[in-house]
Amino acid sequence: MIEENNIENLKLEIENLRKQGDEYLNGWKRAKADYLNLKKEMEAQNKEIKEWMSKIMLIPLLIILDAFDKAFGEIPENLKNDLWVKGIEGIKKQLEDYLKTQGVEAMAVKGEGFDPMKHEAIESAEGGEIGKIAEELQRGYSMHGEVLRPAKVKVYK
Repeated sequence: MIEENNIENLKLEIENLRKQGDEYLNGWKRAKADYLNLKKEMEAQNKEIKEWMSKIMLIPLLIILDAFDKAFGEIPENLKNDLWVKGIEGIKKQLEDYLKTQGVEAMAVKGEGFDPMKHEAIESAEGGEIGKIAEELQRGYSMHGEVLRPAKVKVYK
């Protein structure tokens, strides 16, 4: 009789230990899933921060590129083939190539309709189709398909 009670007690104890083991295992599985979800979330946040920092770092380079464009628009005809000018053009090309490696591209605006997500209307003009871009005043750029800097434009009213 004593032995049967002892066996029953051992069976109950084994069952309780199995339940406790299952609880611990399920808790561990939940903790692991929470950790993996947190890890994915942190990776996504890190990627977003890196993209944001890239944009912040590249925008000042666009201002330099604007200065190059303006300077090359003012070169007298007799100096266009000067070696010094060609050297500066090479530097501009290096800057453009670097921006391309970072996913930065100039946005084409000629003949497009005004889009407030891609363009900033600075002036208006008359004599053309209403809502179409009359002139690009400052080039706009995108990075990986997102607007990095909107184009400043003159729009027909």
